[in-house]
Amino acid sequence: MPRRKDLDHTLIQNCVMEALLQLLKDRDYADISVSDIAKQAGLHRATFYRHFSSKDEVLRCCLSKMLQMAEGTKEVPQTDFAAFIFPVFQAFYENREQLLVLNQAGLSGQLLQVLKEYFAFDDAAKSCSNVSQYRLAYRIGGIYSCLLLWFSHDMRETPEEMTKIAASL
Repeated sequence: MPRRKDLDHTLIQNCVMEALLQLLKDRDYADISVSDIAKQAGLHRATFYRHFSSKDEVLRCCLSKMLQMAEGTKEVPQTDFAAFIFPVFQAFYENREQLLVLNQAGLSGQLLQVLKEYFAFDDAAKSCSNVSQYRLAYRIGGIYSCLLLWFSHDMRETPEEMTKIAASL
């Protein structure tokens, strides 16, 4: 059973992430300060810093949270790439409004690092051959590029269509 402190941490993180997304609808990311985010979330600035080190961390946390909803294997398979990639497209599609706001704000670059963390690239790179490391890096880069193009199309294609496209490449 989660402790109250843990629930409070999760609740505060969610409030801060939502505050950043709300602010991004009307302002440039560069013009948003930590104080602005804290105020929008109804928190004191010190509370913000107890839960996040920067607004960049809030952004990465938003993207990571979206990916955490992807239910599927995180290990890149040798064969069934479609079953592997579909949950990623589905998770992002379910958060398309927020992703389009982030993309429009020019913040999609943070997604590459989040994908590397999601697929445990650094851990996998230590434990596999050079060829496997390059294969994983290539696939993560390809997923990232497909996502960016999908965002630029306002995510009109369904996750099923995106899976079919990505798996055919």
